[in-house]
Amino acid sequence: MTTTFSPNWAAIVRQAIAAGFAGAIVIDAYLWLATIVPAHGSLLAMWQWVASAAIGPVAFSSGTFAWFGLLVHVIVSIGWAGGYAYFAQTQKFVSARWFVSGFVYGIIVYCFMLLLLLGAHAFVVPSGPLAILNAVLAHTLFFGVPVAYVVARMSRA
Repeated sequence: MTTTFSPNWAAIVRQAIAAGFAGAIVIDAYLWLATIVPAHGSLLAMWQWVASAAIGPVAFSSGTFAWFGLLVHVIVSIGWAGGYAYFAQTQKFVSARWFVSGFVYGIIVYCFMLLLLLGAHAFVVPSGPLAILNAVLAHTLFFGVPVAYVVARMSRA
């Protein structure tokens, strides 16, 4: 006789929201410190670029689209965190080894985000190896790991 697994969707949604917000905040803080401040840029301009990936070049016509970009960024982060929370619930080793799992999940997120950007015609070729390394670090250590940590902590509660 086989047993079927019934996920706890309420817990997954709670974990997705909390971990998604955490991941979005941490990756934005890292990108702000590591890329935007040194280039004398603006976080609002980054969010405007996110909006342009979602709705096209019209997002560059007004600075108010930055807030739409922030909304898209948070929703996407919650979605990625929800996927991780579901996987962590179905595979117990994921929460037990949250740092490694989060790091690997960050690589998966990075690769799929590249594919999505290619499909949206918003992909920008990195300027060199350090830019690629910076993007990988952002998605692994500053998105995947915080998401994994929050999900692991909430799984224990």
